[in-house]
Amino acid sequence: MCPVGSPSHEGIDSPARRRSVHKDLRQLSIGSVIVKSYGRYDVNGFRFRTTKFEASRPLAATKNNGVVIRAEDMERHESEYYGIINNILECQFVGNKDLRVVFFDCTWFDPKHYRTEFGMAQVKHKQILQGADRYVLAHQVEQVYYSSYPCPKLSAWWVVYKTYPRDRLSTPVPDDYNREAQQADGVFQEDELPSSFDIDPAPTLDCLVGDLNDISLPQKRKRNDK
Repeated sequence: MCPVGSPSHEGIDSPARRRSVHKDLRQLSIGSVIVKSYGRYDVNGFRFRTTKFEASRPLAATKNNGVVIRAEDMERHESEYYGIINNILECQFVGNKDLRVVFFDCTWFDPKHYRTEFGMAQVKHKQILQGADRYVLAHQVEQVYYSSYPCPKLSAWWVVYKTYPRDRLSTPVPDDYNREAQQADGVFQEDELPSSFDIDPAPTLDCLVGDLNDISLPQKRKRNDK
């Protein structure tokens, strides 16, 4: 046993314990939180909007409520989860320092009903993942948008398209530098034009010289006075 007065017996509010606890953690432990709800939020170069916010603007040119997050299981296998944003919540922890964290309240599609065809991920948008794990940190997600099929037989599926952050280009991977140029088969083209050719200006200039005898003027019609 540790003797009384040792560090292990000091209370959490003791001066020694206070010095060992980070100021931010101490402010979080107070438990006083102010929560605000937003219709849109910009993070990681993306502009996200909630489904309710977009429903109030049916003429908007883009859909910004789609999200994707990557997660690993116990065997370190990575999976992607697709969903849509229902609400954007900002939690401000009261204290001397401005501590804020933003959560997305999302509806997630059941990954058991994902599929990949023609290199495109697809989700069954009516198959919802059950459970209380709806909230994610805003900085952990990326943006996607969903497109439906025009064919009624495929109306249950949405095609997933990933978007790139604003003012940010995709980072090339080593395979991008090793790809051979792809050439389409069956392209018809005449013999290639020569890179250079000569023009003799003399005949051309002679043709530009005119003669009055080469010009014929229409005859004037006589006016018949009654």
